[in-house]
Amino acid sequence: MYNVDLTAKFAVVTGGSRGVGFHIAQALSTAGARVAITGRNADTLEDAAEEIGEHCHPYVCDQKAPKTIQEVSEAIVNDHGTPDILVNNAASISAGRAVVDLPLKAWRETIDTNLTGVFLTTQAFLPGMIERESGDIFMISSMSGKKGDRGWAAYCASKFGLQGLSQCLQYEVRERNIRVMVVNPSSINTDPDVGPTEGAGLHLHAADVAATIVHMCGIPRRTLIRDMDIWGTNP
Repeated sequence: MYNVDLTAKFAVVTGGSRGVGFHIAQALSTAGARVAITGRNADTLEDAAEEIGEHCHPYVCDQKAPKTIQEVSEAIVNDHGTPDILVNNAASISAGRAVVDLPLKAWRETIDTNLTGVFLTTQAFLPGMIERESGDIFMISSMSGKKGDRGWAAYCASKFGLQGLSQCLQYEVRERNIRVMVVNPSSINTDPDVGPTEGAGLHLHAADVAATIVHMCGIPRRTLIRDMDIWGTNP
């Protein structure tokens, strides 16, 4: 891998207070980037930002609320400028209900968070990236964006939609030197990364997804990894 130095970069990670988003924000910060994280719970955000370090800044944001997304995006740009790196990670998981029994409220909550929220967040930061003619936009999708499974209709639909959004966006912005990169993890372990790193029965770890994001930020800008599948080797 390249030795990635992100000292001059500013990143935004949605859903960055816990789980995969926290590991991504932490890895970007460790590589030198200033980071803004968003999430719905102020206390959890504050704790995460304190753990990540002094160059991590928390912003409360509900990815289902269009007005809040716009207000928070404007606040972030006013405070720190247009991000060099945007990681659309925040997601809602609605599973365990067959289509025939799936309430419209659950469907809408998942689509609003996982797809519409990504669209609005990206749209809010995109003008600055276009003006600067540079930027990396990561879409944290899932293998559920490539294959359906029973009981996961809303989640799969949102992630399949994310693939379409990302591909269309890439064609629109690639001539402005903006990269749109979709990351599709398999099942993820989000616990602290203190266990073994190889052997049977180990799922993909959130820290591995984070390391992949940092690496993708560091590859030459002439190069685009449009769609990245990441699996546990021997789960």
